[in-house]
Amino acid sequence: MKAIQRRQEILNWLDSEKSLSLTDIVGRFSVSKMTAHRDMEILEQRQLLKRIHGGVVAQDRGQARGAVPAPVRAKEFDCLVCRRPASQNLLYSITLITGEQRQACCPHCGIAAHLTIGDNIAMAMTADFFFGRPHPVQKSFFVLGSVVAPCCMPSVLTFEAEDVARRFQKGFGGIVGRFNDALKYLQQELTVDNEREVCPHCKEGKK
Repeated sequence: MKAIQRRQEILNWLDSEKSLSLTDIVGRFSVSKMTAHRDMEILEQRQLLKRIHGGVVAQDRGQARGAVPAPVRAKEFDCLVCRRPASQNLLYSITLITGEQRQACCPHCGIAAHLTIGDNIAMAMTADFFFGRPHPVQKSFFVLGSVVAPCCMPSVLTFEAEDVARRFQKGFGGIVGRFNDALKYLQQELTVDNEREVCPHCKEGKK
């Protein structure tokens, strides 16, 4: 397949899906990550899509045809829940249906965001806790409630591979689940009647 044909098919696919991950593009077209990055870069330069952390989203109509985007303020890179900065191995990237990209400091706050503004989220990417590789949250394996809590509590950590998640769980406790399990787990943990101590970082961020 020629590059120009592949890029057109990427646009057609994106038009129906609204968001694609780098892994999706590599898998579907059997190309290298470098080639996929080059395709995304070229299409973004032509204002046909918008690149985000780990993938692309459909170009917002309001930003197309040469429109100048509003300047990004430094604070927008802080966690949208607790205002803390994120590290690479905990980063949780959220793209809203408007095309705006927001960050959560860790999967705990990322899942908390889904519980509060889920209808406004078009795509979310998380990072593998061990290797830092970004991947779609729907394909992630979550370790919930382990004793390892590098950021917000209760601990929510994400892994790209199920076997790695289960080995981690055996060593550090918690339960292994998928995205919907993480939503149910954190919703239960954050209910008003829950007697557990509120995460100090999230409590501070809401002040």
